[in-house]
Amino acid sequence: MPCSMLDPLPRVVMKSSEGYAFVRPGLHLYYRILGEGAETVVVPNANWLSEPLQPLAEGRRLILYDPRSRGRSSTVTDGRHLGLAADVEDLEAVRRYFGLDRMTLLGSSYHAAITASYALDNLDRIDRLLLVCPITPRVPGEWTQEVPTAEVVIHPLGMPRLEEMRRDGVDRDDPAAYCRAWFTHFLLPAQMGELSAISRFPVADVCSFPNEWPQRAIPLYFDHIIPGMKDWDFRPRLSALDRPLLVMQGTDDLVPVEASREWAAHAPDARFLAIVGAGHHPYLERPQEFFAAAESFLKGEWPQGAEVVRQAA
Repeated sequence: MPCSMLDPLPRVVMKSSEGYAFVRPGLHLYYRILGEGAETVVVPNANWLSEPLQPLAEGRRLILYDPRSRGRSSTVTDGRHLGLAADVEDLEAVRRYFGLDRMTLLGSSYHAAITASYALDNLDRIDRLLLVCPITPRVPGEWTQEVPTAEVVIHPLGMPRLEEMRRDGVDRDDPAAYCRAWFTHFLLPAQMGELSAISRFPVADVCSFPNEWPQRAIPLYFDHIIPGMKDWDFRPRLSALDRPLLVMQGTDDLVPVEASREWAAHAPDARFLAIVGAGHHPYLERPQEFFAAAESFLKGEWPQGAEVVRQAA
């Protein structure tokens, strides 16, 4: 039978290793290495992406890692050492640990801000930059949506299963079980355009790490990362990004497509590619299309359908 663009790619057994990179006493970053080859692609958010991105490790080396207070990396409780700047420092720590002279970066969602910030500060170390469903390149402005409190995100209303678990104290007594239900019933359905792909997200693995429990991860963003970014705007600096940039965005993502197009519009060697029908996780929702495009880009070619975006007059 012909394969569908929604079908996952077949698993390939490949070289894999894992460990911890030392940053300073009390701070270690978990990493996982997939594949081997002359090209190295560094990817933040290992606990979410190690399994889904395995097809990209054929013929190259992927180094996936968890930033501080994420996944298996050390938990940082001092707010002075949390935020985008600290996350960029972690990326540099990973580069130094592996002795990388040059690398390609892949960043998705908020982690696109980490990889873009690093690339703009270290152009001599970057070969190419792939952003997948990135955060908006500037403070949302006309894209602003009503932002709930962290408590409302952790305990969303109108979710009978989550409300029942909260009444029974499961969120307190078995936070891993609450985390699995929170991802399955709330976060992933909100993020995905193709709901059948929810089962492909490694919920059980992710929720085995206390850093990923919503009671911890959501305050990290609401209380430290987003306030620390203040009135962010990457656009003025993107004109100096003289490396190939591909921005991939699901058309059903919560982040407006127009926002991701702005990333491409302000960089001199950039293209934008829409993944029709996908939401925030195109590597799970449209894997055939996503990996074909990503593979073309990593091999030095623009994928079919990638377009140049002109700045608005």
